[in-house]
Amino acid sequence: MPYEDKEKQREYNKEYREKNKEKIKQQRKEYRENNKEKIKEQQKINSKKYREANKEKRAEEQKEYNKTENGKKCCRISKWKKIGIKSDDYNSLYEYYLNVKNCEECNIELVEGNGFANKKHLDHDHSSGLVRNVLCGKCNVSRK
Repeated sequence: MPYEDKEKQREYNKEYREKNKEKIKQQRKEYRENNKEKIKEQQKINSKKYREANKEKRAEEQKEYNKTENGKKCCRISKWKKIGIKSDDYNSLYEYYLNVKNCEECNIELVEGNGFANKKHLDHDHSSGLVRNVLCGKCNVSRK
């Protein structure tokens, strides 16, 4: 029976939830199990609505994340996968890549950034996807 006073109604609801915590928990669990598809569909809709409503915010957050060490790592590994580099342990490969300071062919000092001649490249066999070396841009291009 609804209360006229909203405050009394809130108090009653709070007490009810406290007394019936386990019962409510079980009901929610059963509902989730019986309505998996419905819940999944609603989550998709909500997610899509959120993404559309917050495009700029999400883009800015992604930009900031990509500046962090973890963001740089994820971005680099993702690019490697996209170009076909295969590895059983991308984390170890990334650590190896970071720690190589000189080209493993001509021994020139490697740099991160936009320069081509001594920019660091992860050389790999294009047919198998297996990594061969960390090279400078010049050695990477000349290698077949």
